[in-house]
Amino acid sequence: MQSAGLLITGNEVLSAKTKDTNGPFMGMHLRKIGMAVTASMMCGDNETELLDCLDYLAKKSDVILMTGGLGPTSDDLTAQVVAKFFGISTEFNTEAWNSCTDFFIKAGRKEIPESNKKQAFLPKNCNLIPNELGTAVGFVVAGEKNGKRIKVFSMPGVPYEMEKMFLRHVLPELEDKSFFPVVKYWQVFFMGESFMQNAINTAEKNLQLRFPNSSVSYQAHPYYVSYSVTIFADSVEKKQNYEEFLNNEFNYEVEKAFQDNILFSEDKKVSVYLYEKLKQNKLSISFIENTNCGFLSKEFSQFSNDFDVFKGGLVYPSASFITSILNLPSNISILSVSEPEQYLAEVALRMLTLSHSKICLAEIGTLKELNNENKQELASFNFVLAFTKNNFFDFEQIAKTLSVYGWRFLDSYSVKDYFIFGCQIKNNARHSREIQQTRASLFLLCSLAKILSNP
Repeated sequence: MQSAGLLITGNEVLSAKTKDTNGPFMGMHLRKIGMAVTASMMCGDNETELLDCLDYLAKKSDVILMTGGLGPTSDDLTAQVVAKFFGISTEFNTEAWNSCTDFFIKAGRKEIPESNKKQAFLPKNCNLIPNELGTAVGFVVAGEKNGKRIKVFSMPGVPYEMEKMFLRHVLPELEDKSFFPVVKYWQVFFMGESFMQNAINTAEKNLQLRFPNSSVSYQAHPYYVSYSVTIFADSVEKKQNYEEFLNNEFNYEVEKAFQDNILFSEDKKVSVYLYEKLKQNKLSISFIENTNCGFLSKEFSQFSNDFDVFKGGLVYPSASFITSILNLPSNISILSVSEPEQYLAEVALRMLTLSHSKICLAEIGTLKELNNENKQELASFNFVLAFTKNNFFDFEQIAKTLSVYGWRFLDSYSVKDYFIFGCQIKNNARHSREIQQTRASLFLLCSLAKILSNP
């Protein structure tokens, strides 16, 4: 199987003004087809440095996937750099220019800037990669470097253009149809990588002895880890045997090692799994967010058109807003600071009634006292999980499951038709506010996913 090197270009990504998503996106899909990524590099818009990067990657890999530098401005250097790398010239490519002009015409533009002609000057005799979403076509050049044949794929740096081009035109060309990666995934909640490694170490060693071409991956997220094992098969028969091994024999070892920390054994985001479980069990959900500022709702935004499942969320920066929306009595609204748990319980119950949802996730932050700069920092996140009683929910099972992760049954706040659980996690001052909001959201979603995986 061939190996790939990734080269992400552009001063904007090198300086972190723009976050690179192209590298992780390509790496994820290459892994799925069993293609190893030997190196991933990031380089600014400098010809000498770009050539150095190409030279390094050519020594390490068979294919180089390059993004960025195909625009019409002076800092877009990819075409001339790749041509120079292979010792060939650039030339005006009529097909590339026609693609560019067609895009402008379809967009309703009557005039085409002269600068866009630069996008049609490409390495001589290169093969074009269609771009349905932008003016810059991609291109492929192959040639001899360092005594072996190297192929360079150049794609736009704009993520939505690159992603469609990569999935539709590049990835199928790279995939080896006679080579079958067999992958099994597990999502593990509330168990750090080092603890996981200690628990599964013997099984992994035996795996490597039995299948030398196998690989193991730990992908850490806030509060959970995506654990996967890949074995590469060179025949359909072996593929079936490896699938049976991973689903049975090795799955037994994983369950023995990670036990109740396993959320589910699929390759999907927690929010997607949660949505599917809610829909499967005819359950609905709503959110109340204070400190998270919409991070929970963002996780469910892709399901906003399914009102049977996602009833909606309220994001409130101040207590006065939520007091008005939910018609909170004054004796409750004043508790948001002094008694956040009781306050959240009341807010969640009212949200269940207002939204007609079966489950409500609610959170509010607790602030520290003013610091020397007269600013208030976040001390902790307070959470509430509120459920409408029905035949699906087993109270004793839910209480047992949640207690492992620090949740408590709030008996004094639970009423006839509902039961409520509360939890608090401390803010880590080392993390940015955005990271803390992500961590808090995923903790809530993982907690609920664990309940729904073991109703």
